[in-house]
Amino acid sequence: MGGVDRQKRRFVTLLGAIGLGSLAGCTGGTGGESESTPTPTPAEMADTRSEDGTGGEPEEAPPPGVSMEEFVHGPVPEVYRTARSQAGERRDPENLRTKEAVRFAEADESEYAGPGQNCGNCAEYIPDMNGDGFGACAKVEGYVDPEDWCTIWESIEEHEAEAGEGGE
Repeated sequence: MGGVDRQKRRFVTLLGAIGLGSLAGCTGGTGGESESTPTPTPAEMADTRSEDGTGGEPEEAPPPGVSMEEFVHGPVPEVYRTARSQAGERRDPENLRTKEAVRFAEADESEYAGPGQNCGNCAEYIPDMNGDGFGACAKVEGYVDPEDWCTIWESIEEHEAEAGEGGE
C-alpha cells in the first residue's frame, strides 16, 4: 500500500507543479512583478464588437460625416471652437486635455462619477448648438455627450462660488 500512496503523492505533486507553471505563464511574470491594466481609450471603450470582431456598433456613434478620430480628439464644429461653457468659461482650442487624461467615460459606466454627475450638469460643458445631440467642453478635446463624465467635472454652483471668491 505504501508504494501506491507514494505514487499518488508524486502524481498530485506533479499536477500541482504543472498548474503553477501554467499560472505563471498566464501572468507573464516571475511572480514578483505587478502589471497594471491599461486604461482603455474612449474609442476602445466605445467599441462593442463581439470577440470575433463581427457585428455590434459603438455605444456612442459619432454624428454623420464625423470620423471616430474627430469624435474623440476633434476638431469640433466651428460653433464650439471658442464657445463659452455653462459657467461662462471660454473654450481655448490650443489648451485642451485629452479624454484619456481625464478618464472620460459614460457617467453611468464610470467608477469615479458621483451620483447625478454628468457633463450635462458640469460647469465646463458647452451644450449642443448644432442639433447633433453632442456638445463640447471648455477643457477637453472632442465631442461630448451630456451623459458623459470626466475627472474635471465641476458643478455649476461650485464654479460660481469659486468665481465669486476671486477665481475667474
